[in-house]
Amino acid sequence: MGQTYNGEAIRNFYNNYGEKEWVRLDLTPYDRINFHLHMKLLQEHIGEGKKVLDAGCGAGRFSIEIARAGSEVTLFDISDEQLRIAEEKIKESGLTSKIDKIVRGDLRELSSFEDNTFDTVVCYGAPLNYLLENRQKAVDELTRVTKKGGTILLSVNSKWGVIRNQLGKADFDYVSFFGQPDYWFINEVAETGDLPVHEMVNHPSRHFFEAEELEEVMKKAGIENIQIGGSPCLTSAFREPAEKLAVDSTAWETIIKLEEQAFMKRTMADNGEFIIAKGIKL
Repeated sequence: MGQTYNGEAIRNFYNNYGEKEWVRLDLTPYDRINFHLHMKLLQEHIGEGKKVLDAGCGAGRFSIEIARAGSEVTLFDISDEQLRIAEEKIKESGLTSKIDKIVRGDLRELSSFEDNTFDTVVCYGAPLNYLLENRQKAVDELTRVTKKGGTILLSVNSKWGVIRNQLGKADFDYVSFFGQPDYWFINEVAETGDLPVHEMVNHPSRHFFEAEELEEVMKKAGIENIQIGGSPCLTSAFREPAEKLAVDSTAWETIIKLEEQAFMKRTMADNGEFIIAKGIKL
């Protein structure tokens, strides 16, 4: 489609997005499942003595949990406003002493950091979807700043998950959407993963991934022992059922346990709204 990376457009979008980035992972039961699974994968790679980079940290949801676990955290994002919100939330949480640096920059170039700096590098919440033709370069950089033997954790919006997610929307005109494939670029997204700027979509251009593609990008960057899954997994696109399940403690506990069992099964990876992955720099 000829879409190319536009860092300024991404920066402006997230500057304007503001506090919505902070609340989005706690907005609904469905969003809380997504957050829970991302943390589940991350948990064993943070803690006392761990030096962690939260790349594309946004408003700091994961940064705070990483700091709370005892890690020394560096926050990195393209948006001045998101970093301002993150710093504010960190102060409110009483975790300022666990923050090493807060850096504004571009994922294509992590020149602020030397090779082999971090025990764990996290890039959650789909920053890589905006990198378009630079996605390999960004993952190469994330790997470069990770220590040998360190862990890289990524999540990206899934190509099939984003299409599936349309079917999970409440009060949505499915026939109008799927009945206008050219207008909504449905076939183009299915074939290439690329969604250009659209008059009805606020986001800058994005590339949506398949699990196999993300895995290949990670391998090319020198990441090994890759594990890959989907989040949310069983409840992907099922926002209304998640609301109902959350009302009953036993039902909620059951679905969380099932999600934990299923989400890192390789066969489920393209089912999720997000593809979530981790690997080791050997």
